[in-house]
Amino acid sequence: MIKRPFASALLLIIWLLSGCGGLGGEPAIVATVPPRATTASPRPVARSWQPDIANGARIFAERCVECHGSSGDGRGDLVLAGSVERPLDMTDSAKVAAKSPLEWFEIITKGRIENLMPPWENALGEAERWDLALYSYTLAYDGDLLARGERVWRERCAECELPSVIPPVYSDVEYAAKLNRELFGSALSHTEAAAAAAYARMASLSTTTDRADNGALKGRVLHGTAGGLVPADTIVQLRYGNGDIGFRVVETKANAQGSFQFDDIPLSDDFDYALGALYQGRLFSRPVSPGGDDGQTITIYAATNDPLVVSVARIDLFIEPVTLEELGAGLYISQILNYRNSADRIYTSGRGFDDGREAALLIQFPEGAKLLSGDAQGRYVVIEDLEGLPDSAIDTLPVMPGEVHDVILEYWLPYAGALQFKQAFNNLIDAAVTVTLSHDLRVASDWLQENVATGAGTGIRKYSADLQMERDPRISFGISGDPTSGADGMVVTSESLPALLLGVSALAAALLGAIGLMKRQKDETGGEIEGLVAELARLEEDHDQGRVNHDLYHHRRRALKAKLAQLMGAPNE
Repeated sequence: MIKRPFASALLLIIWLLSGCGGLGGEPAIVATVPPRATTASPRPVARSWQPDIANGARIFAERCVECHGSSGDGRGDLVLAGSVERPLDMTDSAKVAAKSPLEWFEIITKGRIENLMPPWENALGEAERWDLALYSYTLAYDGDLLARGERVWRERCAECELPSVIPPVYSDVEYAAKLNRELFGSALSHTEAAAAAAYARMASLSTTTDRADNGALKGRVLHGTAGGLVPADTIVQLRYGNGDIGFRVVETKANAQGSFQFDDIPLSDDFDYALGALYQGRLFSRPVSPGGDDGQTITIYAATNDPLVVSVARIDLFIEPVTLEELGAGLYISQILNYRNSADRIYTSGRGFDDGREAALLIQFPEGAKLLSGDAQGRYVVIEDLEGLPDSAIDTLPVMPGEVHDVILEYWLPYAGALQFKQAFNNLIDAAVTVTLSHDLRVASDWLQENVATGAGTGIRKYSADLQMERDPRISFGISGDPTSGADGMVVTSESLPALLLGVSALAAALLGAIGLMKRQKDETGGEIEGLVAELARLEEDHDQGRVNHDLYHHRRRALKAKLAQLMGAPNE
């Protein structure tokens, strides 16, 4: 019979949460997608260069009219009030036609600070800036000009096909001359050529309505808990869009059979889509592909607060010597914890914070540890500096049945030649444990076994074990060795620490991907090689972009190459 190791842990978590109320007014999100956004409604993005002037008009109305005026004549409210000088009159066809849309785009991107025009490269995505550039460029076209151009094409080149794309490097003056020369045999007057060019450019541009490939998205809500039923009129949300133009959330209700349908939804390869079902105060959501055969299924679950259903399934530790400017010499430790939920219900403590987040897992840090990693998008509540208690983190993401639930922690431990690593857990341990150390650091343990092949000649040592603990779950082992005997440990300042954390987080994410890949591969060795190659590529990119400390880069790279050489049976370079 399994004995409960949780009495003190439960008292601790109850005490920590004594100031927490019930669930807040907003539903807790049980999701693998970001939370809902409130940005502008999206539009389909062309797979080739084809600006959308309807979207450009929306952006112009929101961002530009105070200076440029609603018609683009440069008489906006700020100009009339004398706050800024009058900008270029965009309705002046002679001035506009001499410039190219590319010049327009560059001005929008970089701004003109001398004229108090801000740069928009960070506030607007590239597609949005092109939409705005072509909309504002074509403000110089009036109805008479376009009607004249349409007549020129119809009467003088009836068999000609209008161009689908006009490169933005051409100004209207240049493009009019090109058309006249190549299609009209230089027979058009300057006025006729200008009208033909304007009509052709306007015809090549798209609007949201023209480009929308709208359709229906159907699906069904299923209940994953034995005996559970999907309530009638369950609210279903669809979130779609992308980072450049924002996301939109629409809602519908499932019928008595759990089926639902969203109509008139823009379908685009450039969009991300996620479906969510609201059940018992939680939003169960998942990314979907509109064209997928089974992508429209959403599974909801009842909840349990029985801690025995959750166990620690994997523990990975990466240990490097480091000197921090504020803390001194010690060990930098990156830890990945993988939890497994054996039930057919989501696991949470049943206690909530006032902002709607729930307390799910309590993770205690090793004795003496100082947390280095920041909050992961509001996921963790960190408990520090409580007398007599270890620093801890409360994970507010419920543990889903049958899914990998990872927690990544980064912290510092003081080190002066020897250290006893101790960490208690609040869930059963049935885990594969690995400890990887650099700079000839060693582990002293009666339960961890060294992988001799990994450490040979690399300065990297790896220890592993399979550990099962039903009572008083914890891990404990000694660390020894002089990190300066073979190579100097890293010296990390407060300025370089964020880059170090970002780089190691990226490595940890790559490792998690590799671990997941290995689980899915029949050939475990082949899967691990593929994962390590991906991890090396990520490391190189992080180093090139300055996101990872130079010393850490070399240590990680050497370790990864040693591991690859071992798996592939080749000598390490």
